[in-house]
Amino acid sequence: MVVKAQAQQTLIDMTDAYSVILTSEAYTFLGTTTAAKAGSCTTKVMAFRGAEQVACSIGTMTAPTGVSASKDSNATEPTITITATTSFTTPGEVLIPVSITGTDIVVNKKFSLAIAFTGNTGAQGNTGATGVGVSSSVVTYQASSSGTTPPTGPWVTSIPAVSAGQYLWTRTVITYTNSTSTTTYSVGMMGATGPTGGTGATGKGVKSTVVDYQGSTSGTTAPTGTWAATIPTVAEGSYLWTRTVITYTDNTTSTAYSVAKQGEKGNTGAKGDAGDDAINLSITSSNGLIFKNTDIATTLTAHVYKGGLELTSAQIEALGTVKWYKDGSSTVADTGVTLTISAGDVSNRASYTAQLEGQL
Repeated sequence: MVVKAQAQQTLIDMTDAYSVILTSEAYTFLGTTTAAKAGSCTTKVMAFRGAEQVACSIGTMTAPTGVSASKDSNATEPTITITATTSFTTPGEVLIPVSITGTDIVVNKKFSLAIAFTGNTGAQGNTGATGVGVSSSVVTYQASSSGTTPPTGPWVTSIPAVSAGQYLWTRTVITYTNSTSTTTYSVGMMGATGPTGGTGATGKGVKSTVVDYQGSTSGTTAPTGTWAATIPTVAEGSYLWTRTVITYTDNTTSTAYSVAKQGEKGNTGAKGDAGDDAINLSITSSNGLIFKNTDIATTLTAHVYKGGLELTSAQIEALGTVKWYKDGSSTVADTGVTLTISAGDVSNRASYTAQLEGQL
């Protein structure tokens, strides 16, 4: 027996992970200076398989001294009530065992408890000294021929005209809320206008480009005949020359050449014998390739083609038998053009190979 055609298809079963969340995971009780004040809080428990919410139940919970935890009978989102008494003095955790209904999975969740103790009243501090703030700020300007001594003339609120080589002084007077003040100065020199630079040299650009062609028997020396704007016919073994003439804006020019040889045509080979039509095989799945949570139900079908045309069942039987193999095993899983896959046949993933086997 020989394998005349083969194809493989992989089915994947993705099982969503289980997760458990608490709608609230911590609470702080108000307290006295030594213990919590009596009070209570609640949280809901929610279990999921992937994004799907599933039923769950709460086991025996453990809590710190002075704290009790109770649950209601809701099977989808049970509510836990946590109650603190005045004997609750040390922060701690409530341990909540959550069982996923229909599985042996138990997830332990923790609810954190804290106490906001009341602090002792501190002694009153002394009254601080009265602060000093800024009452006003005035900025004025004055021109001067000196850059080291502030001018004594009148100061103005707008910037005056300053000649080249002179100095512009700025005075800032800050008055504080205690009626004291400070005065600061800054100075800058007006620079002279620089001379105008000379005119740069005229730039040189490309004015035009002309490309033309000529055939030649030489591949090393450019031809001297007439150049044409279109590519001429070149005999086998001869050369096609290309000339590029670039004219610049200053009316100078440059000329570049390139050359290519026209290849010789080879002899026609002998005509080969007609080949047999190829046999190909492909696999389709009636319900896709990826499934979730073992919800697998599909039929794999082997399609056999010869010369591009799909064969009928009778034509396939004339060539051989379609055999199915799973995960690389040499043991035949089934025979025939179809294979039915059900829940339980695939764990995580499985690869199925179809082979058309028959005599030469």
